Amino acid sequence: MAYVCPVTWKTAPRGSTECEGGCNNVGRCNYDTGYCDCAAGWTGPGCKTRQKRPCTNKQSHPNDGDFIRTEPLSHTLPDGRDKDWTVMDTVYSRCGGICDEDLAICYCDGQGPDQFGRIPAPEGSPPGTPPIRWGRPLVTFHMAPKTTWDGKRAFGEHDYNLVYGPKGYCNVSEPDWGPNCGMDMFLGGGHGTCYLGYCNCEEGYYGHDCARRKAGMPLLPSRIPTTPWLASVVREPPAALEPPPSATRRRPLIYVYDLEPLYQARILQYRVSPPWCVFRRHDLPANRTEWSDMWVYAADTLLHELLLVSPHRTFDPEEADFFYVPHQASCLPFPIGNWADWPWFKGPGGPRIRQMLNMIMETRDWIDQHYPFWKRRGGRDHIWTFTHDEGACWAPNVLNTSIWLTHWGRMDPDHTSNTAFVPDRYDRDFKSAYQPEGYRVHMQGHPCYRPGQDLVIPAFKRPDHYRASPLAAATSKPRELPGDYSDMLSRSLFCLVAAGDGWSARLEDAVLHGCIPVIIIDNVHVVFESILDIDSFSVRIAEADVDRILEILQAIPERKIRFKQAHLGHVFHRYRYAALPGLENNLRQLMNTNEAAASAPPSPPAQRGGINFVTGRETSSAAAHPGFDIHLPRPFKGDPTVDDAFATIMQWLHSRIPDTRGEGGGAASGAGR
Repeated sequence: MAYVCPVTWKTAPRGSTECEGGCNNVGRCNYDTGYCDCAAGWTGPGCKTRQKRPCTNKQSHPNDGDFIRTEPLSHTLPDGRDKDWTVMDTVYSRCGGICDEDLAICYCDGQGPDQFGRIPAPEGSPPGTPPIRWGRPLVTFHMAPKTTWDGKRAFGEHDYNLVYGPKGYCNVSEPDWGPNCGMDMFLGGGHGTCYLGYCNCEEGYYGHDCARRKAGMPLLPSRIPTTPWLASVVREPPAALEPPPSATRRRPLIYVYDLEPLYQARILQYRVSPPWCVFRRHDLPANRTEWSDMWVYAADTLLHELLLVSPHRTFDPEEADFFYVPHQASCLPFPIGNWADWPWFKGPGGPRIRQMLNMIMETRDWIDQHYPFWKRRGGRDHIWTFTHDEGACWAPNVLNTSIWLTHWGRMDPDHTSNTAFVPDRYDRDFKSAYQPEGYRVHMQGHPCYRPGQDLVIPAFKRPDHYRASPLAAATSKPRELPGDYSDMLSRSLFCLVAAGDGWSARLEDAVLHGCIPVIIIDNVHVVFESILDIDSFSVRIAEADVDRILEILQAIPERKIRFKQAHLGHVFHRYRYAALPGLENNLRQLMNTNEAAASAPPSPPAQRGGINFVTGRETSSAAAHPGFDIHLPRPFKGDPTVDDAFATIMQWLHSRIPDTRGEGGGAASGAGR
């Protein structure tokens, strides 16, 4: 019962350890550790060491020599301009303008007062001095000119005049052409300003989200309520409020590490383009929020933000039940690894999995060096996300005691890589002077997923993705072929769930649309299968019987189909994320729209007698089976935030607390069946 009772909500502790040299004006001080969190371009104690990420035309490879490379390759001059446009080699960061060598972002050239080129800070300016003029982004080689000014063939893809001509993008306010690009520039936070994922905090505030407050500092008003594009999406973290918002709170209590930025915030800076690596972005006009599931691995950044603003977050690691590690390894293969010649971990080259594995091992080592909590319970209370294609199949062995939140519930112990994408295969070793033992020795011997210890969690789906679903209060409809993806899924009775290069999100698509999942993946747990009765709302068919799929589905009695549809109505809210204020607002708007549409005069009820369109069998009329004229699942009309995916994960973690203490007995408990 010790883990069931609410706990007293204590005032948050505050750090007071000063950092070296004010972090050189290019970092923020973590007053808990006295460690400087350096922004892109800087590293080391006090953020005094330059760490350039120059624009380049090629990437390092271990076969370049047996030496250890310490600096990334560059193809820019000291002023940030490309060395020679007529050299045709390219990677994404190749620059047809002036390169920001902190981030490998290209901007227009053109120094005149009426032009739109980048003007760097004057030479000799103190670190952290912003450019005189940011300039228009000319982000990648795809946007650069394909000839020089005098007509020689160059590395880019656009007519020179479209970029630098009299009506060129870099020269006039209303050009004939503009690249399809944008960037998250400076956005207000509660107590800081953020640029591409890295936040600069107000004096005395610290942490990834600038929510922590130095000892002795007065509580300052948050800017979130007065910043419309933030107030509609997030809230001030409850853990930061004084006095606490209530006398008690429920467990689990989770401490979110402020990692070395190279493993988290700086990776977001290096991503360059707003859609990558995140689940939302601010866009024009008026910095409106755009929810995006284009980045299929977005559950890691979503969980991070959900925890930052959750009542489950604690600033006191001594009272924490769990420690969440918000690494950004899933962002490393693309776009980070393809963009420039930095960062790399244990040297460049090898399968992309090698880079992710080495980054996570470095992250674990960094935690162990700066905090005592890994050793306290041997990592059993630490939470790691594995959202990439093959989940935690390649997780480093040093994390074997930890909890893995993954999308891929593959259970066979002797597994080999399932992906058809060769650069991501983890069953090919790679040895170099940087890592002579290879990387596979650090990951071999564990399964991809351990039921009870780990959890298969849903991928993020933006609310509009399932706008036609009963989950969004839309009226269930009989099957019709016309319509978009959401329309067709919401009108379907059965939806196929098969693997991809690893996991796929087809189960989430099916459940979120009230469609019975037909699971054809052997020896794999689908989302929440260890805590929910998946068989009550799905059909599982062995891969060997795939040629009999129609026969098997046609043999399912209609009453059993109705039973499964009804059970979908009891669980599908657990497969959507709705705990963020912005997601909740978006869902409520969708539900209101769908409820208004449902209040229109109904169409005459369809006769269910005759040939059943799914089973192919003769069926009796609805009158012969009372209740069969009701379409299932019924439209959802409840609170969209209750028992959503995040709450389900928290409930499961609560059941795991005894296991992290070595007491056992918690892993079998479920969120609800």
